[in-house]
Amino acid sequence: MEAPQSKDDIDPFTKEEQTAILTYATGQGRNLLQFAFWTGLRTSELVALDWADVDFVRGVAMVTRALTQHSKAAESTKTNAGRREVKLLERAMHALQEQKAFTWAKGEEVFQNPRLERRWEGDQPIRKTLWSGILQNAGVRYRNPYQTRHTYASMMLSAGEHPMWVAKQMGHADWTMIARVYGRWMPDADQAAGSKAEIVFGL
Repeated sequence: MEAPQSKDDIDPFTKEEQTAILTYATGQGRNLLQFAFWTGLRTSELVALDWADVDFVRGVAMVTRALTQHSKAAESTKTNAGRREVKLLERAMHALQEQKAFTWAKGEEVFQNPRLERRWEGDQPIRKTLWSGILQNAGVRYRNPYQTRHTYASMMLSAGEHPMWVAKQMGHADWTMIARVYGRWMPDADQAAGSKAEIVFGL
């Protein structure tokens, strides 16, 4: 599994950059990247995801395994928090619906290397055969694929989603790491802060 990044390594993609990337991505590649941006899964978790892990009725994906180029088979996530249910937001769900045309009938991996028509073997092949070329064509400054995870966190937090919810979505045991690493994307309290408590509990 990819090593956690330091605060200095966090360099999320802007909304405009995401649009450019997804404009130049096609087919399975586009579905993979859109899903990555809107779930915050690690690259190793994305490539290990099977259709059996997706619950379309409840709108969640069960993340239980990870696969890197160093492992011969998918391995369990390293922590209990890493084994989690991720809520499938609309853009993530749309990517899965589009991906069905490519891999649903096989009933195994969700995302395939389209050149080989089999599961991706970790993040390195994605960087070499998909990611780098798309960023270059889109005119987007290069960052590694792990930044899709940071992009998800920054989007959720800057939109005001609860840090504890974001932590659970991303597979962290508590929100302290979220606050420490992504604190600059957490909005400051507005002038009306505290008013809800006054209404509910005020004497």
